Amino acid sequence: MSGTPELDQVAAARRRLAAHAQFPRSYWVVYGVVLVLFAGVPVWLSYLPSGNWMYLQWAVAAVGIGSAVYSMVRRRRSGVYLPRRISAYPKAYKIWLAGLVITVGGFFGIQQLVQHSHRDIALYMLVPVAVAVFIAQVATRSAMRADIEAGRVTS
Repeated sequence: MSGTPELDQVAAARRRLAAHAQFPRSYWVVYGVVLVLFAGVPVWLSYLPSGNWMYLQWAVAAVGIGSAVYSMVRRRRSGVYLPRRISAYPKAYKIWLAGLVITVGGFFGIQQLVQHSHRDIALYMLVPVAVAVFIAQVATRSAMRADIEAGRVTS
């Protein structure tokens, strides 16, 4: 038997598991760029001539599928299967809901500005909205990690 107490061993195991809740920095860099591009879709489309934007829908679908594949590959490589439902993480769930409200409100706000011919204001609003959503996502991941470390995760 090792010289460390059992509670310390449990805490160390939780810290090792919690490390899997964080994404690498390269993921966050790509996420930030894609976030600004997607949040600005109404602005970008207002500058382009009208037409059928089928390719944009395929691009959004490809990014969504790519994100899901990244998660699956990462989970298989590490062998750590954390609960996928955000409601399994009590503190992270509240932050996630706030981030969702910011995301939806920001997107519809930008869309309304573009529809009412305020493209310049919408372009200026793009950065604060993208930063707020980015901060909410990082805070959600940090709260997930804290929930894992504290043992508050439900199944």
